[in-house]
Amino acid sequence: MPHLYTSANQSTIARTLILWLLSNVGGTLWLTLDFASERLDDYPIALMVGLTAALTSLAIVPLVLPFFVLMGRLRADWPRRTIALTGITLFFLLANQLLLGFIPMKSVAALLPFSLPYGVAAVLGVLWLYGPARHVAAPKQSVR
Repeated sequence: MPHLYTSANQSTIARTLILWLLSNVGGTLWLTLDFASERLDDYPIALMVGLTAALTSLAIVPLVLPFFVLMGRLRADWPRRTIALTGITLFFLLANQLLLGFIPMKSVAALLPFSLPYGVAAVLGVLWLYGPARHVAAPKQSVR
Protein backbone atom coordinates (compact mmCIF):
# COMPACT_ATOMS: atom_id res chain seq x y z
CA MET A 1 0.00 0.00 0.00
CA PRO A 2 1.48 3.38 -0.97
CA HIS A 3 2.23 6.00 1.63
CA LEU A 4 -0.80 8.35 1.70
CA TYR A 5 0.65 11.20 3.76
CA THR A 6 2.29 13.56 1.32
CA SER A 7 3.14 17.17 2.01
CA ALA A 8 -0.17 18.20 0.35
CA ASN A 9 -2.03 15.89 2.72
CA GLN A 10 -0.12 17.28 5.69
CA SER A 11 -1.10 20.78 4.58
CA THR A 12 -4.74 19.68 4.31
CA ILE A 13 -4.61 18.15 7.79
CA ALA A 14 -3.02 21.29 9.24
CA ARG A 15 -5.59 23.55 7.57
CA THR A 16 -8.39 21.27 8.76
CA LEU A 17 -7.23 21.49 12.36
CA ILE A 18 -6.84 25.27 12.09
CA LEU A 19 -10.33 25.49 10.61
CA TRP A 20 -11.70 23.24 13.36
CA LEU A 21 -10.16 25.52 15.98
CA LEU A 22 -11.32 28.75 14.31
CA SER A 23 -14.88 27.56 13.80
CA ASN A 24 -15.24 26.26 17.36
CA VAL A 25 -13.68 29.29 19.03
CA GLY A 26 -15.59 31.69 16.76
CA GLY A 27 -18.91 29.89 17.16
CA THR A 28 -18.56 29.57 20.93
CA LEU A 29 -17.57 33.22 21.25
CA TRP A 30 -20.58 34.26 19.13
CA LEU A 31 -22.95 32.11 21.23
CA THR A 32 -21.44 33.30 24.50
CA LEU A 33 -21.91 36.95 23.52
CA ASP A 34 -25.43 36.20 22.32
CA PHE A 35 -26.43 34.37 25.50
CA ALA A 36 -24.69 36.80 27.86
CA SER A 37 -26.22 39.83 26.15
CA GLU A 38 -29.70 38.75 27.23
CA ARG A 39 -28.75 37.36 30.63
CA LEU A 40 -25.21 37.29 31.96
CA ASP A 41 -25.82 34.09 33.95
CA ASP A 42 -26.54 32.14 30.73
CA TYR A 43 -22.97 32.11 29.42
CA PRO A 44 -22.27 28.56 30.79
CA ILE A 45 -24.97 27.26 28.42
CA ALA A 46 -23.04 28.63 25.46
CA LEU A 47 -19.83 27.08 26.77
CA MET A 48 -21.50 23.67 27.06
CA VAL A 49 -22.89 24.03 23.54
CA GLY A 50 -19.36 24.90 22.43
CA LEU A 51 -17.93 21.80 24.08
CA THR A 52 -20.58 19.61 22.44
CA ALA A 53 -19.94 21.24 19.06
CA ALA A 54 -16.17 20.79 19.41
CA LEU A 55 -16.48 17.10 20.27
CA THR A 56 -18.98 16.46 17.48
CA SER A 57 -16.95 18.29 14.87
CA LEU A 58 -13.74 16.60 16.05
CA ALA A 59 -15.34 13.26 15.23
CA ILE A 60 -15.82 14.49 11.64
CA VAL A 61 -12.24 15.77 11.15
CA PRO A 62 -10.86 12.35 10.03
CA LEU A 63 -13.30 12.41 7.09
CA VAL A 64 -11.72 15.53 5.62
CA LEU A 65 -8.67 13.94 3.98
CA PRO A 66 -10.67 11.24 2.13
CA PHE A 67 -13.14 13.96 1.09
CA PHE A 68 -10.39 16.10 -0.47
CA VAL A 69 -8.86 13.07 -2.21
CA LEU A 70 -12.26 12.03 -3.60
CA MET A 71 -13.21 15.54 -4.68
CA GLY A 72 -9.78 16.01 -6.24
CA ARG A 73 -10.40 12.95 -8.40
CA LEU A 74 -14.00 13.80 -9.25
CA ARG A 75 -13.61 17.56 -9.71
CA ALA A 76 -9.93 18.09 -10.39
CA ASP A 77 -10.61 21.46 -12.05
CA TRP A 78 -12.34 22.99 -9.00
CA PRO A 79 -10.29 25.38 -6.84
CA ARG A 80 -9.49 24.10 -3.33
CA ARG A 81 -11.52 26.99 -1.90
CA THR A 82 -14.68 25.74 -3.67
CA ILE A 83 -13.98 22.18 -2.57
CA ALA A 84 -13.45 23.39 1.02
CA LEU A 85 -16.72 25.39 1.00
CA THR A 86 -18.56 22.34 -0.39
CA GLY A 87 -16.98 20.21 2.34
CA ILE A 88 -17.88 22.68 5.07
CA THR A 89 -21.51 22.67 3.92
CA LEU A 90 -21.69 18.87 3.80
CA PHE A 91 -19.89 18.40 7.11
CA PHE A 92 -22.06 21.09 8.75
CA LEU A 93 -25.18 19.16 7.71
CA LEU A 94 -23.62 15.90 8.93
CA ALA A 95 -22.66 17.47 12.28
CA ASN A 96 -26.20 18.75 12.74
CA GLN A 97 -27.56 15.26 12.15
CA LEU A 98 -25.07 13.83 14.68
CA LEU A 99 -26.00 16.49 17.23
CA LEU A 100 -29.67 15.60 16.95
CA GLY A 101 -28.76 12.19 18.34
CA PHE A 102 -26.91 13.67 21.33
CA ILE A 103 -29.14 16.51 22.45
CA PRO A 104 -32.88 16.73 23.09
CA MET A 105 -33.94 18.66 20.00
CA LYS A 106 -36.56 17.40 17.59
CA SER A 107 -35.41 18.96 14.33
CA VAL A 108 -32.53 20.68 12.60
CA ALA A 109 -34.63 23.87 12.54
CA ALA A 110 -34.66 23.90 16.35
CA LEU A 111 -30.92 23.22 16.41
CA LEU A 112 -30.00 25.88 13.84
CA PRO A 113 -29.88 28.88 16.25
CA PHE A 114 -27.19 27.00 18.20
CA SER A 115 -25.24 25.57 15.26
CA LEU A 116 -25.41 28.43 12.76
CA PRO A 117 -22.65 30.48 14.47
CA TYR A 118 -20.31 27.50 14.00
CA GLY A 119 -21.25 27.17 10.33
CA VAL A 120 -20.69 30.87 9.71
CA ALA A 121 -17.37 30.78 11.57
CA ALA A 122 -16.31 27.75 9.49
CA VAL A 123 -17.21 29.49 6.21
CA LEU A 124 -15.28 32.59 7.29
CA GLY A 125 -12.37 30.35 8.26
CA VAL A 126 -12.37 28.71 4.80
CA LEU A 127 -12.51 32.11 3.11
CA TRP A 128 -9.51 33.20 5.17
CA LEU A 129 -7.49 29.96 4.85
CA TYR A 130 -8.09 29.55 1.12
CA GLY A 131 -8.35 33.24 0.20
CA PRO A 132 -6.22 35.01 -2.38
CA ALA A 133 -4.03 36.61 0.28
CA ARG A 134 -3.02 33.16 1.58
CA HIS A 135 -1.71 31.92 -1.78
CA VAL A 136 2.03 31.78 -1.94
CA ALA A 137 3.31 31.90 -5.48
CA ALA A 138 5.80 29.22 -6.33
CA PRO A 139 8.97 30.55 -7.87
CA LYS A 140 8.89 30.23 -11.64
CA GLN A 141 11.48 27.95 -13.12
CA SER A 142 13.04 29.03 -16.33
CA VAL A 143 12.95 26.54 -19.15
CA ARG A 144 16.15 26.25 -21.13
